[in-house]
Amino acid sequence: MERVVFVLVFLAFCVGDGHAVMSEAEMIEYRERARQMFRHAYDGYMQHGFPFDEVKPLSCQGFNTWGNFSLTLVDSLSTLIIMGNTSEFENAYSKVLEALDFDKDFVTSVFESNIRVLGGLLSAHTLLHRTTVKLDPGWPCSGRLLDLAVDLADRLLPAFDTPTKMPYGSINLRHGVPEGETPVTCAAGVGTFIVEFGVLSRLTGDMRYENAALAAMEALHRARMATGLVQSHVDVQTGRFTVRESSIGSGMDSYFEYMLKGGVLLHNRHLLDMFAEHYQSIRTYLHRSDWYVVGDAQTGNVISGVYQSLDSFFPGLQTLMGDTRAASRTAYLYTAVWRRFGAVPEMYDLSSGTPRHSHPQYPLRPELIESLMYLYRATGDPYWLDTGRGMLESIDQIAKCPCGYGTVCTPFSFKRSMLQQCTCCTCHCLISRLVNLVHRESNNVCAPNHRKCDVINLCKALLGSES
Repeated sequence: MERVVFVLVFLAFCVGDGHAVMSEAEMIEYRERARQMFRHAYDGYMQHGFPFDEVKPLSCQGFNTWGNFSLTLVDSLSTLIIMGNTSEFENAYSKVLEALDFDKDFVTSVFESNIRVLGGLLSAHTLLHRTTVKLDPGWPCSGRLLDLAVDLADRLLPAFDTPTKMPYGSINLRHGVPEGETPVTCAAGVGTFIVEFGVLSRLTGDMRYENAALAAMEALHRARMATGLVQSHVDVQTGRFTVRESSIGSGMDSYFEYMLKGGVLLHNRHLLDMFAEHYQSIRTYLHRSDWYVVGDAQTGNVISGVYQSLDSFFPGLQTLMGDTRAASRTAYLYTAVWRRFGAVPEMYDLSSGTPRHSHPQYPLRPELIESLMYLYRATGDPYWLDTGRGMLESIDQIAKCPCGYGTVCTPFSFKRSMLQQCTCCTCHCLISRLVNLVHRESNNVCAPNHRKCDVINLCKALLGSES
């Protein structure tokens, strides 16, 4: 592993003028490039996918995934506002109000409905004052998007009615938890609610949402092993873990992310203390030569030396908590993998220094770019900005399709025929991070003071949910 680390760090620094400071003109140029990329994907969806959830970017066919919510449009609302496209936002806003109906006899993912639909509605609602849409007299404590968010959250709450307070993974939006639903879900599926549910409680004054999310997260935290680690899958009826593996990646990533971001956003010291305990355990047992491996939660022994692409959120989280030195060291390794292959494979074997044959694809995940955004904002190091520029160029070159951007099946031996259909909403999430990376204007998303509800200061803490 040490040899792989050395080679990758060497590659990270041998990038010619990679440390050159971008001029203001170049920043504007790449900000516009990111806007154009978003517009390409957005137009592809609106022309060929809407009112379905998503569009297949190669065949330009619309299809439903999580419940016929016009998911990509909901997911794009706040991005349209951030990009200053108020005219198209008005169009999208009207279409969402007309199309969105949660009273359906349909089984959907509790996790995905929260991060994508509820998160999309709340993000757009809190940014409405930056649009030309007429605000409700009681905004931000009332409004049509907020009403939709309340309706959806009320339909998700029955999933939390378990002996452990951990939620089931799936819910029928009309009838509740389906009969025969498996009680096993992943840690992320338990602990990825406090941001959206917390915001909803503060805007409505109804603490059921925040309390449910907090109780689920606390239950999982209490179930941790003596090492301080938690496993990736748990039985929500018994509170017992069903696997040995623990990592910062697949099935676990947003549990840690929401614990820290929720603590910051809601000024909840308890959540910050919980995260600090997990962080110490992660650094003790899963940290190896600035990588993070898959370990045995009970013993702390290494199970698999693999870099999962979902691990890439972690340097951003470290930066948010102030540990920029550790964040930078790990991010240098992650970006070196990108420079080597032109993208980050889903799984990268640390022993061989090659993508795992079972998971070589790059499905446009935004986590690494988000981490670079945090690091650049915190340190001002031009390396992170320049690396972001390279990522934008790479994605536009190898993943662009007729109606959006597609999964790259094998980035380490890329051919045009190796593009796969992927969701357009993933592309929107990715490109919004790119815009933020090269955008130096103040994105003030504070709502004005309002005495009737507990409005959170969104200037100092990210609403930035998974959506």
